[in-house]
Amino acid sequence: MNRWQRVALFTLTIGLLGAVASPAEPIYWPMNGHHYEVIETAVSWHEAEALAEARTWDGKQGHLCTITSQEENDFVFWEVVGGNQQTPLGDPWLGGYQNSPNSPPDENWHWVTDEPWDWTNWDDGEPNDYDEPYAELFLNFQLWGDGFWNDHHGLNYKTFVVEYSGDVVRTEMVTLSDVKALFD
Repeated sequence: MNRWQRVALFTLTIGLLGAVASPAEPIYWPMNGHHYEVIETAVSWHEAEALAEARTWDGKQGHLCTITSQEENDFVFWEVVGGNQQTPLGDPWLGGYQNSPNSPPDENWHWVTDEPWDWTNWDDGEPNDYDEPYAELFLNFQLWGDGFWNDHHGLNYKTFVVEYSGDVVRTEMVTLSDVKALFD
């Protein structure tokens, strides 16, 4: 079963179970014409990616949130996520990833939409591949700061931020199997 078949099967399963719901309509940001929402279901990064891409709003397909400026970061962190509130579901996933587990921690980052990766908001000491056995290849907000980012392995269950922009470009990326193969 290829990656997209797995994503389709997972998405269909989740859709049938009704496991992912959003309590309110997405929040509009007029600076770029996009809508954003937090999905309060905790899932792995790959599951979040599939679920985000299965969502639509106002005719626009969803994707994990991509952040390309301080203004967008501040808006998403404070207005959409709700700022530095600690939640039992953890720090939400964003749409950043490294497509090679062999990359140094601060190189080879990409957005799920293939937008340029030319602005970052890493917390001090990040990215760091702190949890090396699991390869920290995925991006999340850290809720104890002011919207800073953290690299994390994709296995922990976290909420996630969906962005509806209508300009999704699908790219192939590293899979959990690729990461596991490093340790075989």
